[in-house]
Amino acid sequence: MKWMLTVAYLLFTFSHLLATPSAVAMASIKASKKPTTAENLEPPKALLIHGSITSVTYVDPGNTVPEHLVEFGFFHSGWTIDEIAEVSQFTTFVDVYYNEIDIMRAARSHGLKVWVQLAPIFFDGYPTYRKRADYLERWEIAKKRLEPFSDIIMAFDPLDEPFHRSKLSNLTLKLYLEEIAQLVKESFPKAKRAITFMNETVRKSKFKKIIPKKYNLFAVNYYVGDNFQQQLVEKLMIKTSHLDVNYYLIPRAFKTSNRGFGSISESQLISQARQAYDFARANPKIIAIYPFVWESIFGNGDYYLGVDNLDRVQEEYRKIGHAISKSR
Repeated sequence: MKWMLTVAYLLFTFSHLLATPSAVAMASIKASKKPTTAENLEPPKALLIHGSITSVTYVDPGNTVPEHLVEFGFFHSGWTIDEIAEVSQFTTFVDVYYNEIDIMRAARSHGLKVWVQLAPIFFDGYPTYRKRADYLERWEIAKKRLEPFSDIIMAFDPLDEPFHRSKLSNLTLKLYLEEIAQLVKESFPKAKRAITFMNETVRKSKFKKIIPKKYNLFAVNYYVGDNFQQQLVEKLMIKTSHLDVNYYLIPRAFKTSNRGFGSISESQLISQARQAYDFARANPKIIAIYPFVWESIFGNGDYYLGVDNLDRVQEEYRKIGHAISKSR
């Protein structure tokens, strides 16, 4: 009788294991599902774990994100160390300047990558952004400081909107940007080399002639209007289709007193966020969403209210960011 009970128990256990999907099987099932639309993304569910210390963990709500869409972060999300813990809950990277070593350490401790701004090394700054005479010496110093963080550097960015900001001729700037890309590639071959183009640059008939080679991640920004700039992104993708590049999207995520950008409601900003996510979801060459901007900007001139001060917009981006960073 005892051996019969043992066999029955083993059969029950075996049949139970067969009926219970393994982690691999669950992953396969999830991968076969259609990607979740922005409108149907579910926020993560908080679960309290009680013990000697009560902690919170988040349960995957079942969102499905396409495999190509792997990065999410905000412009100005790495301005101070205090922000890192907050944004790490729903982003994969923060943006930093090349010399912000303490912020890079904080990013690493929270499991984040970094998007590194290099402009002060290679350009003399506002209003000319011309080539520095000592850029090679500056790069050697910066490179040594950055090498310990090579494992978390997602991308290097030489200069935001370079053909709009720099007073160098287009051809001179193109060649200089290519030299910068080569320097970066030699020392940090795994990092992306990214450029954000101004919308006016992409619209130019001669844009294809000034596109710097050796870069592999492009975007275009345009913050005017109620909707996400899908047509402009498509124009960029068409004009650079001969290159081996991927793309990132920069939806507007701010309100401002600057009339040049036009007024916009939080509902419209939420709509832009969803449009950007759905466009990225359907385009395999788009690997990241990089909204502008996280931290609000106040000064003597116009103010810019970022996602840190726009609760409804932040709630939407928390859903999107958590889906991209966690739903894998």
